[in-house]
Amino acid sequence: MTNKKLTLKRLLIFLLLAFGLAWIPWIIYNKVFGYHEWFEGPLVIVALPTIYAPALANILTRKITGEGWENSLFHFNFKGHLKYYAFALLIPLAQGILTYITMTLAYGHWDFHEMTERMSIGKLISNALTMLALGPLFAWNTFGEEFGWRAYMNQKMEPLLGTAGTVIAGGILWGVWHAPLTVEGHNFGTEYWGYPWLGILYMVLFCTVEGVFLMWLTKKTDSVFPAAVMHACNNMGVAGIGTFFISGVGDIQKFEPTAAQSLLCMIPFAVCAAVMIAVMLRKQKAAPKQV
Repeated sequence: MTNKKLTLKRLLIFLLLAFGLAWIPWIIYNKVFGYHEWFEGPLVIVALPTIYAPALANILTRKITGEGWENSLFHFNFKGHLKYYAFALLIPLAQGILTYITMTLAYGHWDFHEMTERMSIGKLISNALTMLALGPLFAWNTFGEEFGWRAYMNQKMEPLLGTAGTVIAGGILWGVWHAPLTVEGHNFGTEYWGYPWLGILYMVLFCTVEGVFLMWLTKKTDSVFPAAVMHACNNMGVAGIGTFFISGVGDIQKFEPTAAQSLLCMIPFAVCAAVMIAVMLRKQKAAPKQV
């Protein structure tokens, strides 16, 4: 039987560490150096340890509470699961296409000639192949988050909140974790209606939607690495592929989607995430009960 009190204790310690080890340096760097100076310049090297805050929180929590390394998910587990590694590569590809097609339909108009004039089909394929090739190599950059959120937080939340509750609560926490960067202009800048709250809301919703697929990959493979691969592909390749599908919005170089526009364009992917949650819940309900 799950010791829910101990599980909750470990979860709270983990969250305190995951937030503290990232927020404290971020807030100090923002005040001392200024966001653009430290995050976008040579000083970005000081940010690298902070993106491993969730992973470090995982390690420290296990050490503090004497948990050990059972169910650490720290293995590739390729056997029988290669198709999920393929999904980790393809889901961001589909996300980019869906998001930017929605952007065109909502804020522009479909013009295939404009699309191919701006980016050739060959370049589009090249960008997609680059993402598929480099995404797994850059998974080290997102492992720091995934080894915390998916390999620890989700495992502790699910016995307490269930699958749907973990998706929602985990998405909120993951999105809010980015807040010290979001308020400084990360992703959306600062010149948009509803700043900074709309930007924070977008990150919460995006992380909730994204977290559905990351959680699904982790549960299917019993490994943290497919989630790290998908996260890396999403970070590095979605825009380079998706921007092919934008047309009718004027000068593409000057078209910067606001947080509100980005929220609207997330709808198709959010619908896919809702279907995925329903599938996970259905399979969970059909699974034999453990005595």
